[in-house]
Amino acid sequence: MDLVQIAVLPNDSEALVVRSLLESNGIKVVMRSSLVQSVHPITVNGVGKVRVLVQAEDEEKARGILDTDSQPNIVTE
Repeated sequence: MDLVQIAVLPNDSEALVVRSLLESNGIKVVMRSSLVQSVHPITVNGVGKVRVLVQAEDEEKARGILDTDSQPNIVTE
C-alpha cells in the first residue's frame, strides 16, 4: 500500500476532524506524529504535528475534499 501525505495539522484534535471528514467520504486515513499525543498534547516549534496520509489512489479525491482555500489551517504538502 503506497501512502501519500496530504496534510500536516498542529495537533491531534484537528487531525481527528480531518480524518473524520475523509473517512466519511470513504477514504482510509493513517495519522502519524513524532510524539505520543497522550503524553505531549501540544506542538512546540513544529514538534508534535500530526501528518495525515491516504492511499495514493485516493490522493486527488482527498485533496479535493480538503480544498485548502476554504480550510486555511490545513497545510498540504
